[in-house]
This record gives sequence, structure tokens and C-alpha cells, in this order.
Amino acid sequence: MEDKRKRVEGHNTLYRTPKGSIVNSDKDAYEAYIRKRTASKAKNDTLKSLADELETAKSEIEELKSLIKQLIYK
Repeated sequence: MEDKRKRVEGHNTLYRTPKGSIVNSDKDAYEAYIRKRTASKAKNDTLKSLADELETAKSEIEELKSLIKQLIYK
């Protein structure tokens, strides 16, 4: 069976399929992309978690301030 993909001019790892799609055959670049995407997702998850913890801490501080004010004005 003949491969009908044609190399994209100026790119060693890019091919055009008969339907016009561009396909990248560089497995190393793909794996690097996946690693980068995974690291980025982990960083975003950590950032979200820290933001949630900060909001919880702020809420608890406000509650403590309110309780202290109640004790002072009794």
C-alpha cells in the first residue's frame, strides 16, 4: 500500500494527507509537548489549590476578628 502523504515544503517532519490535513511525525516533539502540557496542568492545579486555601484562611481570619470584637465589647 502506497503512502499518499506528501512532505510539507521546508519541514522535515510535517506531511499533508490526501484530505489536506497536516500531520507531524516528530514523536520527540510530541512527547515534549505532552510533558509540558502535564507540567502546566500540575502547576495550574497547585495554583488553584493554593488560591482555595488562601480564601479559606481569609474567611477564618475574618471569623476570628469577629469573635475577638464580640469578646471585647461584652
